[in-house]
Parts: sequence; structure tokens; C-alpha cells
Amino acid sequence: MKSTHINKVLLSGTVISAFLINGGLNADTLLGADLEVGVWSPSYDAGSFVGSVSGDDQSVFASATIEHPVPLIPNFKLSLSEVNSDAYEYTKIDYTAYYEILDNDAISIDVGLGISQFEGGKYLSQSFSGATPHAYFDAEVALPFLNTTLYTDIHYLNYDGNQITDAIAGLRYDFNLVAVDLGLKAGYRVQSFDAKDFDDLSFDLKTDGYFVGLHADF
Repeated sequence: MKSTHINKVLLSGTVISAFLINGGLNADTLLGADLEVGVWSPSYDAGSFVGSVSGDDQSVFASATIEHPVPLIPNFKLSLSEVNSDAYEYTKIDYTAYYEILDNDAISIDVGLGISQFEGGKYLSQSFSGATPHAYFDAEVALPFLNTTLYTDIHYLNYDGNQITDAIAGLRYDFNLVAVDLGLKAGYRVQSFDAKDFDDLSFDLKTDGYFVGLHADF
């Protein structure tokens, strides 16, 4: 998230002032992009009714982020993850629009809203698919002199009996190269899907485990 503070923009009349310095929305000076790919080693839980669940030992996930210099227009993030077990499976695609509300050398915070699309879902012998809204929160805290960053990335929904959480927390070590900032990431990921009526199905799924990945900041 390479960015610089932009001068304060005052909008008269009924338009609310947008402050892009010290507590306001931030934007990149130029168009920027982040790419990430990782390997997740999850365990699977479909509730006591189903019993023991086994599945793929490893699962690949990826994300891409586009940030731009236009104030007030949100940035965009696309995320993809897959879960494949003998009791349940699905592909989750997250489309997220977000703002950088704080971005400096020490700390970065993003907030936004988006849609989570579930495709190819199966729970036992039944199929499901559909989309839900989600709230988005991302935070990074740099550890001085170590080239290391603490970070968390959360997609969350709790609405109409359905609760979905996709939370990542971990560490990133950055190699500051000339053309691109390359980072090695490691941490823990939890996806929980507690549905009371999702595509006419009810289930309580949890997939969690450690992961490693690469992060490139252009």
C-alpha cells in the first residue's frame, strides 16, 4: 500500500468535506497494485452432527488489489479461496470496495464493503450457491528496523441468521527490491460459515489452519 497524503479537499454547500490528511481518506499518487498467492493447510469441521471430516491437505488462495489516485472513489480488491472436504466444499470469491483511512510508514488501516460469492458449493449430498454482502477490515503495523509487518485481513457478515467470517492474521517479511516490493507471509486463517437458511440449507462449517504465501507490491 504505497501511498502519500493528498491535500485537503473542501466541498461547499451540502457536500461533506473530505479530509485526505491526518484522519481522512488516502489515495495512491500513481496507480498501484498488490498481488498475493498462498498455500493453506486447513482442517475441517462440519459440526457434531456430521462427525469427523477430512479433505485436501493443501488449498491455494489468491488476491489482487488495485489502488488509484482519485479521491473519494474506493479502491478494489478481488480474493479467491477454495475449500474441498468429504463433507462440504465451495469456492468463495470476494469483491470488495474499500478506502484507506490511514496509511503511513508505521500503520495502515483499510475499511470497506463488498460481496462474497459462493460457487460450486456442496454440503453432504446437497448443492448450494449464492452471494452475501460483507464488511471488510485490513490493518498493518510495521515493526521498526526488522522489515517485518504484523497484519490482519477480515471479511465479516452477520445478518438474517447467517454468520460468515474469513479472518487472516500473521507476519510479513519484506524484501525491498528495485522494481517490486516482495514479501514472504505466514500466519493463520479461519473461515467459518454458520448458515440458518442459505440457498434453503442450514449448516455450521469451519475451516482453519496455517498458511504461507508471497506478496508483491508494484
